[in-house]
Amino acid sequence: MWVLGDSVMKKCLLEIGPKRIKQGFVLLAVVLVTGCGGGSSGDSTTAADTTPNAFTFTDQTGVAVSTEVTSAAITVAGINAAAAISITGGTYQIGSGTFTSSAGTVTNGQTVKVKHTSSSSNNTATDTVLTIGGVSDTFTSTTVAAPVTGVALPNEIDIVETS
Repeated sequence: MWVLGDSVMKKCLLEIGPKRIKQGFVLLAVVLVTGCGGGSSGDSTTAADTTPNAFTFTDQTGVAVSTEVTSAAITVAGINAAAAISITGGTYQIGSGTFTSSAGTVTNGQTVKVKHTSSSSNNTATDTVLTIGGVSDTFTSTTVAAPVTGVALPNEIDIVETS
């Protein structure tokens, strides 16, 4: 390693001068900041994430035939931009808005419910599929079982005593 002696160092500093030394340090600082990724204009952009976390509707059983059945609300989470929402087999509601079957968009933190009409037959399932940003879940309602019929009871009951 080459080391400058004190006298050589002093001579170099006097010949270069304090102004040139200052300019050298400024140039070095600019090179270091630029090389380290500094000097940004502040226009950083985050990629849009429209794929939500998985969501799950709670299915309902024992519902009356031919009635409107509404799910409990789910909360949209895991997105940072508006995501597409669509439905098959029913309607959906965002927040306290109106129920619709048309495609739309939903944002992070909004709540969504789905609704459909239960089957007109007993013990029959009806499905509604909600899709948000490519993630889907099915809300299912199943109607009550048919009442038991055809059990014949005797008109008379004979009581026989035995001893």
